[in-house]
Amino acid sequence: MIVLRKSKWNFDTSAGAGIGFGAFNSEGGMFALDAPTGQTHEYTYSGFGMGISRGLSSLLRVPRFALPKVIVNKGELSGSGSTTDFTSTGWLYLTDSFKGADIVNPKNLEGGTIYLEGAAGYLFGGTGSFMLLGINVDLLLFGITKPDLIGMAIRSAPAALIMTGVNEGLQDATGFAFMLGQIKYKGLYADD
Repeated sequence: MIVLRKSKWNFDTSAGAGIGFGAFNSEGGMFALDAPTGQTHEYTYSGFGMGISRGLSSLLRVPRFALPKVIVNKGELSGSGSTTDFTSTGWLYLTDSFKGADIVNPKNLEGGTIYLEGAAGYLFGGTGSFMLLGINVDLLLFGITKPDLIGMAIRSAPAALIMTGVNEGLQDATGFAFMLGQIKYKGLYADD
């Protein structure tokens, strides 16, 4: 069990893009967090994983408009994305693995990530993610090759980020995905 406590760092913005082919998902993006000092820090993330999805229009039993389909060997390719101009919100939490009062060094969030993501949309949609940040990369790699170590990797995460936002793209689906990836600290965020 992971115990979460709210960080004094606040979510600023996010952006990202993802592509899915059958059960396989891949995505990348960024998020920015406001430190209590007033500086905004930027992070990038990338992930790959497996998921399940169903057609949204068929679940709701509504007429389906003509969306262009890209079919490759009986599998359907789809994608969506958002920019920092799209509405997004989030919350940063510290785990019981983080021993300080709050984050002082923004690089504490760098490392591996494991996250769950849910999305639904028909051209326009919404996405929500629960990301564990700053996971020890060696433990994450060992956890991939030896699954009984994945719990140790999860417990090494110093922080968790919950993000939600809107997106658009060639999509007619609702689904969930389990992703593994990495977080990189990019420095101060300049909102141009």
